[in-house]
Amino acid sequence: MTAVTSVAAPAKEDAAERRRRRIEAFHPHYRRLVADLTCCAPALEDLADTFPALLFALATGYATPPQRERTFALVNTGAPLREAADALGVAWWLRKLPPHAFAAPLPALSTDPDFGFRITGLVPPDTRLAPIWLTRVAHAHAACSQRYALWLARQDDLIAPPEEFFMSMAAWAWFSEHEGHLGHRLLRKPWHPDMSFKRAREELGVWRQRLQLIECLGSGIEMPWLSDGMAVGYSFVALRTVDDFVAESEALDNCLDQYADQLRMGATAIFSIRKNARSVACVEIGLHETEATMPTIVQLRAARNRRAPPDVWQATFAWLGGQRLEPLVPARHAPKPAKRTEAQRQLWGPYLAFLAGTPHEQLFRHVVVIPVAARRTRGGRRGPERRTAELPLRMRALGERVGASVVETAVAGRDRP
Repeated sequence: MTAVTSVAAPAKEDAAERRRRRIEAFHPHYRRLVADLTCCAPALEDLADTFPALLFALATGYATPPQRERTFALVNTGAPLREAADALGVAWWLRKLPPHAFAAPLPALSTDPDFGFRITGLVPPDTRLAPIWLTRVAHAHAACSQRYALWLARQDDLIAPPEEFFMSMAAWAWFSEHEGHLGHRLLRKPWHPDMSFKRAREELGVWRQRLQLIECLGSGIEMPWLSDGMAVGYSFVALRTVDDFVAESEALDNCLDQYADQLRMGATAIFSIRKNARSVACVEIGLHETEATMPTIVQLRAARNRRAPPDVWQATFAWLGGQRLEPLVPARHAPKPAKRTEAQRQLWGPYLAFLAGTPHEQLFRHVVVIPVAARRTRGGRRGPERRTAELPLRMRALGERVGASVVETAVAGRDRP
């Protein structure tokens, strides 16, 4: 009896050590669940080495109770693991991931064999990257499409960009594949699987700046500060809507589609200068430096931000001189908050409907649709560079002449979406 005891003790110690190692391989938040599930089921515990994703799914309540009972029975009777995975609805390709890759309850991921074959080859060889890689791929799959998930899975930089960046990129990619929506019309170049990550980031930046025009303009400016008109053979047409700014930006190859920051206060107006119905230049009208109620030419540029020829300047002065000048009241010209809100609803409605029922819907609403962070500075293609940083000073002077209450309301609402 003594000899038998001395042999059995080390075997029990090896089993205990193996069990400890297996449980500690999982994320700390889920170790107790794994331990409780496997305490009396050696076959289930073996999944920690052979199929960690399946064990994690069972421990965290994946699928329905009948599906889990069926999977328990299959594993305990030694059935093929693929059969057990199919019974639970767990993608077979997840078998390649280590236990620590699962840092959150598993979402529904594609069980399509072709997707599984392609994604398996994209699992990062550095297992330390597995958790963030799986998180990004799972989000891309749920928030956009399988094609987008495969594209994102092969990118290198999935750690540095913030969460909000990936939420916006998934929305951008989704609109790229769904024509007929406002979000698609605002694309400069849509996403496609052959696009580099660098180019995708650039196009996403342009798209997000165009979205800010929606926040500022809503459905459009109903009462421009100055009137359209003709002078010396040129026509002057106010840019009123987001589509107007995007079209003018494309016609003149400048950054008018990135002009949201200048439009927030309602103290600047942009006019397209055309000849024979073709855009030849654009002019920004702002407040005069010394006469705060009077308009002045802030900048006048031809295509690609080049200097405008003298005849365009002459026509602009003639058009401006023929205007009926009235003190600027931004609240009268800026789109009403209700209309800006409605424009936002129309913009994001289709995508939010797509996200409905997923864990990503409410987070997307909070982080992207109702942003709380400061707006990013302007970027993109070449265009007018002069900013109207002195506008608050002009608005203060304007308040002394036309009524401080109106101006204070405009200044207070400067950063509202």
